[in-house]
Amino acid sequence: MSKLITSHLEHISSFLAMEVFAKAEELEKQGRDIIHLEFGEPDFPTPEIIANVGIQSIRDARTKYTHTQGIEDFRNAVVKKYKRQYNVGIAPSQILTSSGSSILLYLAMRLLIPPGDEVIMTDLCYACYDNLAMIGGAKPVRVSLRLENGFQLDIDEVKKAITPRTRAILINSPMNPTGTVLSEKCMRELAELGIPIISDEIYGDLVYEGEPYSALNFTENCIVLNGLSKFYAMTGWRLGYMIMKPEWVKVAARVHQNMMISAAHFVQDAGTVAINEAESECRKMAEEFDNRRRFLLKRLKEIGLDPGYNPVGAFYVLLKYPDQSLKSLDLSMDILEKCGVALTPGIDFGAAGEGFLRISYANSKENIDEAINRLKDYFG
Repeated sequence: MSKLITSHLEHISSFLAMEVFAKAEELEKQGRDIIHLEFGEPDFPTPEIIANVGIQSIRDARTKYTHTQGIEDFRNAVVKKYKRQYNVGIAPSQILTSSGSSILLYLAMRLLIPPGDEVIMTDLCYACYDNLAMIGGAKPVRVSLRLENGFQLDIDEVKKAITPRTRAILINSPMNPTGTVLSEKCMRELAELGIPIISDEIYGDLVYEGEPYSALNFTENCIVLNGLSKFYAMTGWRLGYMIMKPEWVKVAARVHQNMMISAAHFVQDAGTVAINEAESECRKMAEEFDNRRRFLLKRLKEIGLDPGYNPVGAFYVLLKYPDQSLKSLDLSMDILEKCGVALTPGIDFGAAGEGFLRISYANSKENIDEAINRLKDYFG
């Protein structure tokens, strides 16, 4: 009976990275040494200056509801950040704060896409994009990304995917799982289409080559999603925000009130000091990610596993493996079992991900080096 009741959600898939992690935990309980390169989570602790503010805020009983869009101090910090980093002017009233950016992605799609209408997204993309669209009743329309193009988005392919029911285009730059930063030319051409853009900029602070930019540098006809999980090493704090056109705010705020009421006050206090005072410390973490990126690419080439493109953002490399007859989930499980390296199967990110493995370099250089040595033995 329960299967019948929930059958309308049977098509919603889990994260395959979690399946790999669960198997890795089983092996670790058996005494196996596992190197975890499957998760996109900084291995650094939250900087002390941020954590101390959160702790003190709890002690000061800042544990009540806040304004559904977020406390003024936090939203003002975001305004200053986008002016400082991207030279774009936004108002605090355009910002909505919530408990992580995933719920805001769902809210953005519900805001712009009536049930039954379409959202264009990339194939490859973050594993939850498809699912969140479908949970909200929208139809995902995928545009493939190709290794030979450096996983850049082909604007002509986007144009072919547009129909009378297209309501938004969802992009992620820097991108999970490829680490690709969409080109300025691509961003301009997307903006010129006149279709609202939902821009996931959660890795926007992790760009290692070239100048960073936001979708807001190209158009106001967008919803920008961001959060403090990656750059500030605050994954478990669950703090995200979205920036939108003024005319969309009232409806977004009403929906958010019904779903979440507000983000935790003490978490917003910690986020405020993170943006205002901890950027230099977090930049040091980003510099270390870049060191690891360069090291990983060098080591992969040394063992004959050149990724064939230059990932310049986030903390991922997508690797096309030698034997394309193997399924990526089967291969990732075999690698985990035989050499103790946890990697994410490419199929987790869409059909175009089959034949690839995602490597996260959110781990120490020593562990990355050992993982590459093991992969060298595995692939022979």
